[in-house]
Parts: sequence; structure tokens; C-alpha cells
Amino acid sequence: MVPPSTGRISLIDSASLTQTEAARLDFLQGLRLRNYEKHVALLVERHGDSNAAGARGKNHQISDSISKDALYKFACGIQRHTQIMGWNETRTIVEQRSDQFEEILTNQPAHEDARLKLNDSIELPEYYTIHDSQGRDDIHLVPGGYWGDALVGPVYELGGALYRTNWRGGYSDSPPGSLIAFAQGAPEPEYQRVLDLGCSFGALTMAYRSVYPDAEEVIGIDLSEAALRWAHHLARGRDSNVIFEQRNALSTGYEDEHFDLVTGFLLLHEIPNDQLTTLLTEIYRILRPGGHVRFLDVPPYAALPPERAYLQSFDAWGNGEAYWDDFLSTDLKAFITDVGFSDVVDGPLEYEEPAFKGSAALMRTAEFRPENRWVTSATKLAK
Repeated sequence: MVPPSTGRISLIDSASLTQTEAARLDFLQGLRLRNYEKHVALLVERHGDSNAAGARGKNHQISDSISKDALYKFACGIQRHTQIMGWNETRTIVEQRSDQFEEILTNQPAHEDARLKLNDSIELPEYYTIHDSQGRDDIHLVPGGYWGDALVGPVYELGGALYRTNWRGGYSDSPPGSLIAFAQGAPEPEYQRVLDLGCSFGALTMAYRSVYPDAEEVIGIDLSEAALRWAHHLARGRDSNVIFEQRNALSTGYEDEHFDLVTGFLLLHEIPNDQLTTLLTEIYRILRPGGHVRFLDVPPYAALPPERAYLQSFDAWGNGEAYWDDFLSTDLKAFITDVGFSDVVDGPLEYEEPAFKGSAALMRTAEFRPENRWVTSATKLAK
């Protein structure tokens, strides 16, 4: 399953899996696709009569109607349990090859460009660890979340690809076309110092480096040592000149006005609403006057037709997203404006990808949903 030092950067070689392992993943992937393309699509059709009127946001009557629909309960059950089974299967596959993965992740030689800086004394915030410590659903239903499993990188490499219904393609091997498009959408043609908050496995960080090859530094930070080790491994394989550092986005420790651009991908809905102002204030502090902040996340309920807004809310209780519902109900632009930013705008990412099924767990029909990639951006006024 582990490739040679050159060639593919992913650790997924579908040909190396046993017939039983591949059959189980194929079954789970096929069941998910059937659920999205038949059951969820039918729910949208059945409850979407309000679209013609241009209604947006959650609607109690429509939500109540969908929640009582037997097909909705059936679709939710399939989604939740295939998610749980998928992580269990991929974790088992990774564990059986754990010696190979641990060797790669613990013995990472120095690289001329890709660099990794870990912090043994970092304190993980309670909101980040509370799910596992109190026996609640972990984020995305992954046992141990991002922080409690040293092998979370390899697990996501296979399980994340299964979530995308393309497990043979690998998670990191999937072309990050939408992330490139997002990075290219920044207001200025060149940036010297770019910071990616909550970078996880580094996909957006490396996308920014590819878009701005002459930047002085492109840095990704995250709380999870395990995620950063995997991101560093991928960056080394791509010869990507990026730096990964273990830091807290709420209190980064960087100097005032250090960065030209601060960004984040699927970060905001993982943070409690009562911490949003702290995060935005920190971004404002480390951003130079005239600099930009850009987020790529899921859309607020207010931007969606009522039936899609309700289906989108599944993640709050069915996919381990503890802060999802609060965030999608929030006026993010107001938060950003209150901190002092100007030119605050939002809207769907303009990127054509007909096969994209959406970021939310349940709302992943075969029809392309451009609103599932939502950009919010703002500027720190020059002095």
C-alpha cells in the first residue's frame, strides 16, 4: 500500500487491497451514491415547491414536513451508518499496515522547501477535544477526531476519498481544482505572505503556493500534530515550498501586520460562535493594512431554498458537526464588519465541476450545487 519515494504522493494503492477490503469499500460507496442520487434527490423534488417563489432560509413548515417523511429518516440512517462503517473499514485497513505508516510519519527527513514546525507545549482548546473526551460524536464521526489518532492522515486518505465517493482515486490525489480557483480569486495578483488557518492536511496551503509561486512564505497552521505530519509528507512529495506549523488560529503568536492574505477552508463551522470574534480579531491583528481575508466554507441557511437548508442541517446531529447549526444560522458578514473589516462580500465560488456533490454530508445530490462552495472575503483598510 505504501508507494516508492518517488511517484504518487498518496499512500493509497487500490491494487494492494485484498478483494474483501475492496469489496467492502465498493459496497459502502455504491450505497452512498444510491442514497444521494435517488433518495435525497427525491426529497429535494418532493419538498422543493417553494423554489419558484424564491424563498430562502429555514422554514418551519417545510422542515417539519421533511422531518416526518419516512424517506428522509431512511436517507439519514443510510448516510450516518455508512459514514460510521466507512471510517471503521478504513481504520482497519490502515491499522493492518500501521508499521509502514508510522515509519513514514515519524521519520520525515529534512526537505529543502517543505518544512514542519511542531509545538510540544501547545494546549488544545476544550471546544476542539470535548467531543471525544465526553463520548459525543467526533467530528465527521471519525473516532478520535483530528487530534486523537496519530494515523488520522492515512485514515482520511482512504476514508475521505470514500466520503467523496471516489475511494480508488485517493483523497490527496484528487485534483484540487476548486481550491486553485478559490486561491486565484483573491483580489491581488501577487502576495508575499500567506497564512492558511486550520489547514488540516494542507490542500489549500499547497494550492496557494501553486498560485503564488514567488510568495516569500506560504504557511499553514493547525492544532493537530497528526494532520500536520501528513500535510508535510504530502508537501514533500509534491516539492511544495510551504511551511506547516502547529499553532492555534485563535492566538497565533505572529507579529502584528505580518501577513498580506489570511485564509481558511472549511474552518469556520468547526469553531463555536462565541469564538468567532476572537478569531476575526486575531486575523485583523496579524493582517497588514490593505490586506485581505478570504474563507471558503458552506453557505448560510439564509442563502438556500428551505428544503435544501433543512437537508443541509443534517450535519449538526448526524455527522458530528457540533457548531454547524449555529454557524449556518449566523450573519458572518456582520461579525466581520464589527471587527473592523471593510468590503465584506460573499457568494458561491464560480467553478464548474458537474461531478461535485457538495460539502455537506447529506445534501450531496448528483446535480451540481454551486452554492455548496461559499466564499466570504473582506479587506483591512489601509492606514
